Amino acid sequence: MRYLPAFLIASLLALWLSAAPARAAAPAPALDLAVMETPVGTTLDDILTGRAQPGFTPVLTPGFSFQARPDRDLWVRIRTELPEAGGTDWRLAIVRAPLDRIQLKLLPDARVVAEESFFHAAGDDNPWPANFLLPLPAELAGKSEFYLQLQGKVNGGLHLRLQDAATARASEAQARRFFRFTYGVLLLVAVLSLVRHVEDNRSGAPAVGGAALGIWLACLGINGHLYSLPELSLLADRGATVPQALLLLCAGPMVLATRYYSGLGKAAPGLVPWARGLGWGLVLLALWGMLGGVLTPLATQWLAWVGNGVALTACLVMLLMDSRSYRWAPLLTLLGAAVAVLLRVLADAQVLAPTLFNLYGWQPMLAATVALYLALPWIRARLQRWAIRKRAEAPEPTAAEKIQLARERLVESLQAGLKSAADGDLKWIAFRRLLDGLKPVLSQTSAAVVAMHFHGEDLMQVEPPSAEGRYRELLAQRTTLLKNLSRLRAPQQLGIDFDGPVGPLGQVQLAVIPLPIPKPGWGALLIERQADVTYSDAELALCAEFAAVAIMAGEEAAGAVKAQKSAETDPATGVLRVEALRQRLDKHMETARLKQTPLSLLCIQLDQAAALREGSGEVGATAGLRPVAELLLEEIEYGDVIGRSGPDGFLVLAPGRKLLQARDYAERLRAAISRLRIDPRIAPSLSVSVGVAQAGPDERDPAGILERAARAAQIANKNGGNQIFN
Repeated sequence: MRYLPAFLIASLLALWLSAAPARAAAPAPALDLAVMETPVGTTLDDILTGRAQPGFTPVLTPGFSFQARPDRDLWVRIRTELPEAGGTDWRLAIVRAPLDRIQLKLLPDARVVAEESFFHAAGDDNPWPANFLLPLPAELAGKSEFYLQLQGKVNGGLHLRLQDAATARASEAQARRFFRFTYGVLLLVAVLSLVRHVEDNRSGAPAVGGAALGIWLACLGINGHLYSLPELSLLADRGATVPQALLLLCAGPMVLATRYYSGLGKAAPGLVPWARGLGWGLVLLALWGMLGGVLTPLATQWLAWVGNGVALTACLVMLLMDSRSYRWAPLLTLLGAAVAVLLRVLADAQVLAPTLFNLYGWQPMLAATVALYLALPWIRARLQRWAIRKRAEAPEPTAAEKIQLARERLVESLQAGLKSAADGDLKWIAFRRLLDGLKPVLSQTSAAVVAMHFHGEDLMQVEPPSAEGRYRELLAQRTTLLKNLSRLRAPQQLGIDFDGPVGPLGQVQLAVIPLPIPKPGWGALLIERQADVTYSDAELALCAEFAAVAIMAGEEAAGAVKAQKSAETDPATGVLRVEALRQRLDKHMETARLKQTPLSLLCIQLDQAAALREGSGEVGATAGLRPVAELLLEEIEYGDVIGRSGPDGFLVLAPGRKLLQARDYAERLRAAISRLRIDPRIAPSLSVSVGVAQAGPDERDPAGILERAARAAQIANKNGGNQIFN
């Protein structure tokens, strides 16, 4: 796939070379042109006698840009010198432009010797012409002068040259190959998009097929080939509005197809409604311009140019936002289409030669773009399915490999789960991982972990959860038996009547694997099978190994959490140390900033701390702080964090509270402390001064909020204490 862009560029280069001007069979006579504009109805006689002013303006190039208007005619005077020798069938070749009528007139009687229109069907022998071919009378020879009368309603470029019959046929054959290639690619993409949609209805292929059909119709319209299709020949009555509206119509489906191809829904989901609205808006605008009958052809032309410019910009932006490496191929072809449009503008301005590629190169570029929109994701999906099949063909692991893999997964899942678990969840996670780890390597009907008086709790985990009622009935009926088996310290199996809450069940085979739980507690891993399926010694050993790993991991995690908690806890008051609290504050501030949620901080200072320290030293101050800490631990709400602020007080982190809510919270804590009963030997009563501060929406440094809360607490204390300040 990575070589596709290079292949594509090489193909388009070959197409450009093939579209170079055909070599003439005979030297073409030079043309001397002059142009003038007259009101509709002006005759050639009026022009030649001077009644039509101001007269012809010489043109130094073999063509010019024109601005056709409904109330004006364009006249082109052509002077040339034809060879005196007869036998050459000369034709005036004019690159097709959306003109209503072209008439070739000769003197002296101003008779019309040839006539063409952009809106008439081409002949069956040449259905996809690139030029109007106006035959010159055979008697013309030597110095000749003839006139073109042009009528139209839109702007364009006029390119004229004389060709002999052989050169004209060769030129038109080359153009037919060019147009057939372009139209064939577009129609093939439209058909294959249906195949792709049947294969994967989430691929967005209909949008690509719609874009291909839209570009095909736009090319037919702007090239004047639309009227060669019998089904669409009736559109000729709409004049120059139709090709311009079709040119605008292709812009909308192109935006919609690019939205699907670029994966805009993943790269920038917020832009999806805008892209969808732009695409369908351009489609509706084009249909309104074609069928509404309100816009003039010239207004529709300008609308088509602006609409395609906006669509091209939107498509390039969406492709640049795509992170996939193969976005570069359609990005290059789309940029190539933009460059080809510029070539057409320069050719119409007579800066570049009017070759097929300079005039129509944007059309195969767009065809290549939609072809890549369809082909690249299709190829990628095929490669992914092939890779999945290759992975699926991996050899089936042996029983020993399955057990080893399950053992490794059990250890990894225990480490990952216990590392981030809360202290109260460690034992539950260890038992859940034990049941999940045994399930893929040991056939079973159900399994349970029972742990009685394990760290002061009675725990039970059952897999599947629907069997929990049965195991509770089993414990109620056979507790003594299971407890005695767990004390044997060796795996056992026995047939047992496993009664359930809805009545007795048939006998089952039950494996009992003791868990190393200190007395008076006891525990066991229970695994149920059908009565006629016994356990091998290897299976019982595997169960015992897994159980030991789970219990050991749980104990180690609990010990690590206990050690960490001990290191972070202030032994005098039971709350977090200053350093640990500041780490929590830093994390909460980062979370509040990213989620844009409020965060408040309460600084609680004991009003009597200084007096207690003066009377009994540090021991007296600690004796006053301890009952306050115990009360705060009971009163703070779930999710809040409390720790020491220094020697005389505490800090309370209150996530999710705004300043006024935090003040009410602080008032409740202050009132509770003022009602606190303490040992009169410590102090008659205790009170606190509370400072409240809120973190700013973009605040990162915790030093600022700490300083504001401490300063507010000091102000509350200086104002008499036992109050709140923020």
